[in-house]
Amino acid sequence: PHSSWCCNFSACSHVMEQAVLTMPSDHQERVRECEGAAASTVSAEHDVLTKLWKIYSETVLPVEKKCFYEHFCETPISIEEFRARPQVLLVGQYSTGKTSMVKWLTGTDTNHFDVRPQPSTDKFMAVVHGDEERLIHGNAASCLPQLPYQGLSKFGGSFLNSFQALALPSPILKDITFIDTPGVLSGSKQRIGRDYDFASISAWMADRADLVLLTFDAHKLDISDEFQQVMEVLRPYADKVRCVLNKADQIDASNLVRVYGALLWNVGKVLQTPEVARVYVSSFWNEPYRFQEHKTLFEEDKDAIIKELESLPRTALLRKINFLAARVRRVKTHLTIVGYLRSRLPWHLRLLGSDSSLRNWLSANIEVLMKEAQRLHQLSDGDMPKLEVFRSRLLDFEGLAKLPRLDLRDAKRLERVIISEVPKLLGGVGGVSNLTETLVEEDSAPPGRFASFLGFSGESSRKRRRTE
Repeated sequence: PHSSWCCNFSACSHVMEQAVLTMPSDHQERVRECEGAAASTVSAEHDVLTKLWKIYSETVLPVEKKCFYEHFCETPISIEEFRARPQVLLVGQYSTGKTSMVKWLTGTDTNHFDVRPQPSTDKFMAVVHGDEERLIHGNAASCLPQLPYQGLSKFGGSFLNSFQALALPSPILKDITFIDTPGVLSGSKQRIGRDYDFASISAWMADRADLVLLTFDAHKLDISDEFQQVMEVLRPYADKVRCVLNKADQIDASNLVRVYGALLWNVGKVLQTPEVARVYVSSFWNEPYRFQEHKTLFEEDKDAIIKELESLPRTALLRKINFLAARVRRVKTHLTIVGYLRSRLPWHLRLLGSDSSLRNWLSANIEVLMKEAQRLHQLSDGDMPKLEVFRSRLLDFEGLAKLPRLDLRDAKRLERVIISEVPKLLGGVGGVSNLTETLVEEDSAPPGRFASFLGFSGESSRKRRRTE
């Protein structure tokens, strides 16, 4: 079903159009009304996305710059990231079928998909939509306004030489972008053979991805130390993570049950989540199955993963609103912490103007100060930064005396975004119907001045009506 969907998408659209023309006039009118409603929905979502960007660029971003949020936490969001299609990140050890899966999902066969038993994909590859097949190298891809990868420039030229974008004319790529990654190697090869921090880049991409697929080979379930490190940086995004047990048709039915249980145990131990991650079990290519006992299961999971991918474009806007709301809370927490640290700096150390003295004092007292800030300003545990990460960023910060004072006006602006502006945006696209009844009884019109002067109040009349 997936192959025909990818290859015959335009032909099916033409057939549907011809079918509409042969319908009775009243049926045609209903179809046109449905099409008009769909176009109206797209327009409404575009308006919401425009307002969302305006909120970020005019309210949140100035506060981020003021409190040096980029240095301590995250880089600013670009408008290209706001407009980007949903992204699916594939991560796994070498030869687990990541590239073969992208090839199967896109329904395309190109020489740029290098599929071999040994490690073959040595670059990060964003598979995007284009009118014709074209390979775009990393430095150029990070500058293209059509792609959301400008932020990768911070990882330097050594990484950009290992990044590329592949444009393909596949129908599914009009709605979804796939990011294929090099296989995680074992031992010193992972550190020495690469000129970039694989885990940090994986975390950057997972933060912006809508879905993360962890791929496993049914014959190689052992998780290397390097792959465990990558999985640990994905822990904050566990709600996006799905596991793919690939090449499952290559083992018999009895061993498949054991492999499945071992995979759940290994993944749960690393991700440390109370819920078990969703696992898709199949062989994600178009080759015939070797062992047929679980053929029905394999086909069902193939269909299930396609349905989840198809749902991504429909829920992309809600995820962006959720992402912005979570970011605003983190920015507000960071603004409060930085302002509190500034207020507690000893005045005699500030007069000396020595960064080293301030740095040593903050390093020694940072844990106590952060707990005080959390208690005094009622900050949530879930929004607090990790202590050691924040300490290291603080020690690298130049000009500690430039830390901003806590401006309550900025905090109130951010609070208003969470309490007022984001709910307004969700009201139009959230999909939740409004309540038709209210539990609050509306008061009648207040009595006039003359009636009040004579002692006739609205409250007495209401009591009289209740008594009657």
